[in-house]
Amino acid sequence: MLNPDLYNNYLLDEEYIIYARHLILDKFNEEGQLRLKHSKILVIGAGGLGCPAIIYLTLSGIGNLGIIDDDTISKSNLHRQILYTYSQINELKTKAAQENLKKMNPECQITIYSEKINKKNAQQFIKNYDIILDTCDNFATRYLINDICSKLHKVHIYGAIENFEGHLSVFNYKNGPNYLDLYPNNLQLKDKPCTGVLNVIPGVIGILQATEAIKIITGIGKVLSGYLLIYNSLNSSFKKIKIKKIKKIHKPTVKSQNLQTIDTHNLNKQIQQNHKISIIDIRQNIEFKQNHIINAINIPLKKIKNKKNLDLIKKLSKTSLLIIYCSHNSRSIIASELLNKEKIQHYRLKDGFSKWL
Repeated sequence: MLNPDLYNNYLLDEEYIIYARHLILDKFNEEGQLRLKHSKILVIGAGGLGCPAIIYLTLSGIGNLGIIDDDTISKSNLHRQILYTYSQINELKTKAAQENLKKMNPECQITIYSEKINKKNAQQFIKNYDIILDTCDNFATRYLINDICSKLHKVHIYGAIENFEGHLSVFNYKNGPNYLDLYPNNLQLKDKPCTGVLNVIPGVIGILQATEAIKIITGIGKVLSGYLLIYNSLNSSFKKIKIKKIKKIHKPTVKSQNLQTIDTHNLNKQIQQNHKISIIDIRQNIEFKQNHIINAINIPLKKIKNKKNLDLIKKLSKTSLLIIYCSHNSRSIIASELLNKEKIQHYRLKDGFSKWL
């Protein structure tokens, strides 16, 4: 719960009408609404994730909202970036957002920054806000947000989307894990060029990011700190995976070494030399059926911890070179962490099936 000074602060008569359905909520009531009114949230990225998060935060009664983005609206944005209209194509996203949001809630103070966040300006932006929503689309910015939020002790709400899937977590909350505990620097993650996404996925994840922010501000519910939430639209599933804090005082251990990767060239070389190899495809069954590496076994990520599957994987790792892969990297990194806990020797196919193709 954030602790703004609520003394001598009150809601306007009109706000009692607008937020009536909030005010009758148990454990939320007038104090919760006042906390929203006196909170400051910065949203970094006004794209697919940012748009739904921004809309719902504005309508929830957030008092101060900052938006950072240097991009303009294009026609290809409109199918998922629901804050913009056809008539606003080629306008700056920040200016279009400010204009449209003011029509939704004139009382919300909206500050826009029509520039790219970088090492020179990040601290200046972030220091003025209580909670930071990471709705960007690249690893460099995510690592930068994490660094500054950790330094300034700011809550960092992370969201990411790809294809039919979305990820969500809350970092740096009450001494909980941060982004580096999920994706350490030594993984050397690289951005993927223009991956597709089902248009409703950013809506689901963006709204969940806004929900976590409201929970933190008002002190209701259990915050998603210490867990990664994975949403899969193809089977309508939500899965939580525990994130362990990495002890910074230690140098890289066997755990980080077990996260070693093999690239497509070396895997091909191993196959051509007739080495005994076991390949596990951890994508969903529907993805596996569409196409996969020859002789791969399909064990979806959500089923990898089943005792029967773990026993099989352990057996394969003792008699062959074990390789795991997903579409790119995200799911295979999580699977790799799970296998590390079971002390199963394996390699992760770098950049996944997309690179193999």
